[in-house]
Amino acid sequence: MTAPAPSQNGLAELERRNRNVWSGKKSLPVSSWSEVGSSSQAVKVRLSSRRSTPLGGIGAMRNMARQIGFLALLIVSIGAGPADERSERAGGLNLETLDAGFFKVDVPQGWRVTPAGSCDTFGFLLRDPERPSRQVFFISMAGPLYLSQNQKNIDRQYMSMGGYPVQWYEMPVVDPLTPENFLRRFRDVARTRIAQGYLPGLPSLERLELLSSTPTPTPFGSAGGRAALMRALFAQDGELCEGLFHTATVPLIPSMGGPGGGIAYALWFVGTTAPQRELRRLESDLIRCVRSFELSRSYVEQCMRQQQAAFEGVMRAGQTLRESSDLIIKGWEQRSRVDDILSEKRSDAMLGRERLHSESTGEVYEFENGFYDRYQLDPGKYRLDDLKPLPDGDYGLWTRAPLNGPGHL
Repeated sequence: MTAPAPSQNGLAELERRNRNVWSGKKSLPVSSWSEVGSSSQAVKVRLSSRRSTPLGGIGAMRNMARQIGFLALLIVSIGAGPADERSERAGGLNLETLDAGFFKVDVPQGWRVTPAGSCDTFGFLLRDPERPSRQVFFISMAGPLYLSQNQKNIDRQYMSMGGYPVQWYEMPVVDPLTPENFLRRFRDVARTRIAQGYLPGLPSLERLELLSSTPTPTPFGSAGGRAALMRALFAQDGELCEGLFHTATVPLIPSMGGPGGGIAYALWFVGTTAPQRELRRLESDLIRCVRSFELSRSYVEQCMRQQQAAFEGVMRAGQTLRESSDLIIKGWEQRSRVDDILSEKRSDAMLGRERLHSESTGEVYEFENGFYDRYQLDPGKYRLDDLKPLPDGDYGLWTRAPLNGPGHL
């Protein structure tokens, strides 16, 4: 699969941004030179050091998955509409448009841009090099994923008896196949050779804890597909992070008692993440990045010609990733206060901390877990002698930025 070359203006813009980065100016750096394009006219975009390969989808199985994946690409790719007011509220990030010729996306200044794959496997990662947990990523197709451990055992036995390598054998089992289970197992997906060859640096979402999940519509419902908008905590580079994620899981081939069956894909996997205490401030701008993504019509049409697909009927102008971004925006704005409090409580548990409130100062203070047990033995010896645990349902206290407790005692 190849991509048409970008315009000279698009190429010049990428080169300008990259030069600015290495000279210390704020811009959109990317890693090392690679090519995405035809053999005669390559698109020079700064990608990872290795040429990207599709995330999963190998050989005959990939051919069977193409129609699903390309349909997904078309539904989310053509024509970016203007961002609405909800996604333009100030969030603290200065966005600028990156025009690479065959795609456009709004990116915060100074963030690195890494495209991956092409056509039905296209994806990208936007990341702040100074704080990598500030990131936006999109993967058109993730898989193949195993539907059962039994199928993985069959494939292992087949290979041990001298059969051809099942090249996706390292991919995890997602059983039952749901968006939530896929998100929980994404750590195992990101660690695979397939994933690292597709997009090095994918976040592995370590120690993931799901906070909430809301079912969303999917055009693959009749095929057993399910989609959901999910909110979760996770760890990255030793930092507690929070994110909103959206994907659809779709079974592709049922188990037939032999090798090569029992597989599925996750489609349109979108993630917007930030350090846990920054997400409420940055989420509107992160969603705006998702909403702005646009593949050029000529690029999609070339993909259609190459893959001999006939999906003109689903090329709905103005979609891009707007459907996913609209679901994320709606879910974020209508999120339950209970979920916000749960996020704070879970973050305390993961970090080994506890929060206490002083009625005399009105402030919330953060301590190492277990401090309150010691404090209760003799509150009078401390500068603050009226500290109490936060009431379970007090939204104002739980979402207030805590102060360093020991520093105020």
